[in-house]
Amino acid sequence: MEARAIAELADRLLAAQESRTPIEVPSIEYPGMTVADGYAVQRAIIARQVAGGDRVIGKKVGLTSKANQEVFGVHEPVYGQLLASGVYPEHTPVRTARLIQPIIECEVTFVMRRRLVGPGVTVPDVIRATEGIMPSLELGDSRMRAWIGRAKLPDIVADSCGNAGIIVGGELHSLRHFDLRYTGMVVEKNGEILATGATGAVLGNPAQAVAWLANTLAESELTLEEGDLVLSGALTGAVQMAAGDILTATFGGGLGAVGVKFV
Repeated sequence: MEARAIAELADRLLAAQESRTPIEVPSIEYPGMTVADGYAVQRAIIARQVAGGDRVIGKKVGLTSKANQEVFGVHEPVYGQLLASGVYPEHTPVRTARLIQPIIECEVTFVMRRRLVGPGVTVPDVIRATEGIMPSLELGDSRMRAWIGRAKLPDIVADSCGNAGIIVGGELHSLRHFDLRYTGMVVEKNGEILATGATGAVLGNPAQAVAWLANTLAESELTLEEGDLVLSGALTGAVQMAAGDILTATFGGGLGAVGVKFV
């Protein structure tokens, strides 16, 4: 895609977010659109938001399960940006009217103690560089109309990998007390158990997702910085949400619970 088309698409996706009116899946209009084009659009969107006073506070990793990767015919994850404006304090209601088609994904957030620079980052490197982990909910949304089954990987990347915010709960927990491969989780929606999962669903170990992220960012001369948050990937499938819904994810190993209510 030419620079002008990338800028125009970024503007249209931002306008869709502000007006809550989704646009057509971009790759239908731009059939030659690549994943690199998608990241270029994503960066353009973030640059506009930062110029408007927002701040990047970390990254999210998406498509960390084999099932989701098979849907898009890929063999590795993708990443998006987390913004300060998207941080929701736990127990603060989320206004459904501000979103287009909201979903929740239950994840573990890593809080970085120090800078983590790829390439060559390993799981032990991630553990040593992590201050702690927190139970989290990713607020997802899509600015694309009827995207399920129609959107391709470049579309997902351009749409900031569907991130609309993050809710973190409880206190910061040292990794010394957790086996990140086997920590379980129970998801309840409106008081009923909806799903169960385990951290091993995320590339076998969520720390592996953070290592992948650090190494992939290095290809663009980017790094994970001290204090960054990293949403490491969903333990179960996405849950559609509507006004009045309450969702709670309870993690094992003493990690605790995190919840959200939509109004």
